Amino acid sequence: MELFPNFPSFISWAGILAILNLPFAIAQLLDPSICSSDSHKSLSGIHHGLPICPLPIDEDSVADTGSWVPWKRRPYCLEPFMQDDDVTGPQFCLYTFESFRGDQGLSVITTPVLAATMVDALDDSAVPLNLRNHPSNSLAAEGKRNLAFTIEDVPGKGKGLVAKRPIKKWDIVLVDHPALIAHMDIFDVLGSEIREEILEQALKQLPEEQREEVMALERSMGGEPIEDILKTNIFGVELGFEIPHLGLFPIASRINHDCRPNVFWRYSVRTLAVEVIALRDIEPGDEITQSYVPLGLSYQDRTDDLKNWGFTCTCALCAASAHSRTTSDKHRQQLQHIYYTLNEGASGRSNITSGAISSLAGEMESLVRDEGLEAQLLVYYGVVARAYMRVGELDAARRYVEMSEELWMRYAGQEEDYLAGMQQLRYELGERERMAVTDRKVGEA
Repeated sequence: MELFPNFPSFISWAGILAILNLPFAIAQLLDPSICSSDSHKSLSGIHHGLPICPLPIDEDSVADTGSWVPWKRRPYCLEPFMQDDDVTGPQFCLYTFESFRGDQGLSVITTPVLAATMVDALDDSAVPLNLRNHPSNSLAAEGKRNLAFTIEDVPGKGKGLVAKRPIKKWDIVLVDHPALIAHMDIFDVLGSEIREEILEQALKQLPEEQREEVMALERSMGGEPIEDILKTNIFGVELGFEIPHLGLFPIASRINHDCRPNVFWRYSVRTLAVEVIALRDIEPGDEITQSYVPLGLSYQDRTDDLKNWGFTCTCALCAASAHSRTTSDKHRQQLQHIYYTLNEGASGRSNITSGAISSLAGEMESLVRDEGLEAQLLVYYGVVARAYMRVGELDAARRYVEMSEELWMRYAGQEEDYLAGMQQLRYELGERERMAVTDRKVGEA
């Protein structure tokens, strides 16, 4: 679920860091000297149990070396397609790993270089201990698995997840791992027959029980069954340097949509895991829901976006009276106006006073509560803090920085890259405070 439409991306700072280091990282991946005599050492210097060497593997390298470690099956590669008359596009290969996260398998359709970036994540030790031991995780010790929900029929929605015991706000509801990851471009650049062939092969190479679990997922788009299942159930994930891919998570994919969801997703490139986190208290019998579209959209924008998923939303917000929907739309439009006004003031593009900031912040918090959009407070608190910095109200700015930091920790979890946005905000406050001290000393002199 994308938390913040038209606002800075939740992982934008991770993206900036990745871009800054991109040439060096690619050079590492393609440099044979990276593979030292210690074949257990990963790019990050972490030792895992897998005898891996993070170099790109394709059919040519297999022919040269006779090895496709750490993958459990020989890669199946397609001929590179032609982007233009004289430009060759990337080569896509199918890789399969087992046993992945217990007794599961993982099939990946991507480029050889991007496959090489994920080899560290294949080892179970890449998953933090608290997630490994979570009772919903396939890695949990025998007898310790204990789901907080059941998978059952939900009227008008097919299968869904329904809470079977109380779930507290911020609790981890589910830790799930992908059965299939596919480069997003395969749906644009591969012909239908070739795409169908490689998707069928990807599924065929998974364990039988897992194949059956995937084939039992909902279909809504029509066409070939496997592709229909993927398009109905996949969600955006990333590999390597934030390269868009699509991930199929057999349990998490069962979570249905609601425009006022009670959970959000947290995906980690390092662990290939999705954590499903409660946004508020969930009672037994409540359906566990996420938003398939960005939060904060108007009724019409949500309706248009959800057409991509092949259904019309009937959640309480969308099924409300026309008057209630119009009121909600006005609230959401005003929230975007508040953000814009605060951001303009924070950047110095317009004049803003301390009193105006306080008034806008109070109105923002009230509207957020009315609309159930508490997840957006993360960016709102940040822009309020920056606006207060601009007018020199550093005590007020510090208060909002601290509130923003608390939410960053909640939403980012253990993903250090995601915390860069929080660190940037703290850095800006520190700079303002140092400038204030310097100005005071100059004035005293």
